[in-house]
Amino acid sequence: MRTKKTIDNAKLGGLVVAGILFLVFTLYMIGKNQNIFGASITITAVVENVNGLVPGNNVRFKGLNVGTVKSVDMANDSSLHVVMYIQKKMVPYIKKNALTSIGTDGLMGNKLIQIIPQDGFAENVAEGDVIYSITPVSTEAMLQRLGTSSEYFEKTTENLYEITTKLNQSESLWALLSDSLLTGDIKEAVSELKLASRRASEMARAGNQLMVNLKDGEGLVQKLFTDAEVAEEFTVSLEKIRESSDQASKIMGDVKILIENLEEGEGTAGLILKDSTFREALLNSMLNVEKSTERFNENMLAMRSNFLFRGYFKKLEKEKQKELKQKE
Repeated sequence: MRTKKTIDNAKLGGLVVAGILFLVFTLYMIGKNQNIFGASITITAVVENVNGLVPGNNVRFKGLNVGTVKSVDMANDSSLHVVMYIQKKMVPYIKKNALTSIGTDGLMGNKLIQIIPQDGFAENVAEGDVIYSITPVSTEAMLQRLGTSSEYFEKTTENLYEITTKLNQSESLWALLSDSLLTGDIKEAVSELKLASRRASEMARAGNQLMVNLKDGEGLVQKLFTDAEVAEEFTVSLEKIRESSDQASKIMGDVKILIENLEEGEGTAGLILKDSTFREALLNSMLNVEKSTERFNENMLAMRSNFLFRGYFKKLEKEKQKELKQKE
């Protein structure tokens, strides 16, 4: 009897010890997950809305659980403070310029807070540091935008329905679309447009080639386009040509006036051309002058033959010969 009682006490003691060990193990696992027994630091995240985040939710960094939420406190009317436990072994990887956002573990899981690294140099987080959050897109805002988009889509669908109804009821439109002559005209117009476009492209290429030739070529045209001095000289030459043209026009006007005066008998030349009596008298005078000259020459020859003047003429000939010799 006594032995049986001892065995029952031993069983009871074993069950108690097992229960205590299980309780200790459970508390250890809970404390481990809550970073109670491990080495950690505390940092604070400033957020506008926790979206159901509670103490004990996980803190993630690049998909890893690096801590837990210690507390959620209201800081003021526009922000909340989320105090987090962060494992010390993860401190070298989390920088002070990191941002936070509140999300969900999976589609319908528990809330969690994520630490999002940022570009740029920054020091590692330390005990008591404060980091800030990214403004999240709330579910309400997404649903509101979705509702607005659905309204626009509904209106667009109604407009399309009205347009298709009007098109189906329009006989003139279908008659126009089924007109084979119109189709041929449209094809011809498109062909002409293509031809015009091709010719325009050819003209553009020709113009471009002309500009290249003018730029890279030689000669007067290239110098006129590129040499300022030659262009200025060419301008001066054109000005002189214009002045010469003006002078020539003036001379032609004077000649025209002179011809008109001659035709009207003005001046000596006009009198000669228009008055036949004066012209005949002038001709007779010229004939008399020629006859007088011939008689004068005959008299001179006669005087040379005369012994009274022979010595004088010989003396003149000798003086002329001396002058010729001196010139030679």
